[in-house]
Amino acid sequence: MSAAVPEPLTPDVDGVWFQLVADEPGTEVPYGQYHRDGDLVWAEFYAGGSLRSGRLVGHLQDDGSFDAAYCLLTATGDLVSGECHSIPQYDDRGRLRIADHFKRSDGSSGVTYIEQIPAPVREV
Repeated sequence: MSAAVPEPLTPDVDGVWFQLVADEPGTEVPYGQYHRDGDLVWAEFYAGGSLRSGRLVGHLQDDGSFDAAYCLLTATGDLVSGECHSIPQYDDRGRLRIADHFKRSDGSSGVTYIEQIPAPVREV
């Protein structure tokens, strides 16, 4: 008799706070919070680095990844929009890390990474 192999955990982004992984330690970076309701995923991104504000809305896939559209307002007033395929995974510390494979409306593309952070203390 063999033991059953456990199903891998599908990461759930609901209520989780994230920040952009900075290339240089100590750099101010954007942060935000993800939400999920069934197969609907959305996020708000807050100021940090070159970002003033941003929003994302997408559709959760069966494997836990999601396809989304986003719109960002930079600190200099530029609008950035595009689509992404986001793949959440657990890192070796048990925190969520998301690889965002993006394609912007201007034709540029790439991959950025965001990682889970503790909920920030926000002034009201």
